[in-house]
Amino acid sequence: MAVKVMAAKADLSNDEMNVTLQLSDMLPDANGEIVIMGDGGDSHLNIVTDLRLLETGIAAAHTTEGGVQVEGLTYWVFEDGTKVYHSHDVLIHLDHQVL
Repeated sequence: MAVKVMAAKADLSNDEMNVTLQLSDMLPDANGEIVIMGDGGDSHLNIVTDLRLLETGIAAAHTTEGGVQVEGLTYWVFEDGTKVYHSHDVLIHLDHQVL
């Protein structure tokens, strides 16, 4: 799954510029991968999950099942195997909720 995050307009407040999504609401592809791309501006995304983050880094050469080339993107791997890639123009904040 590829998600496009659009930069908010300058006349919006900080709260209005932030998008919050549950990780469980983001549908990964068959390989458990999600790609989040910005539109070239600075975009903000809050991801809420109770899953632990196991690994983060910069992706090597790889193409997702959907045909997205993710080389050079930041990636996060969660304990359920979900791997989230995001472009550098998307600032992501992880909100870890303990159940």
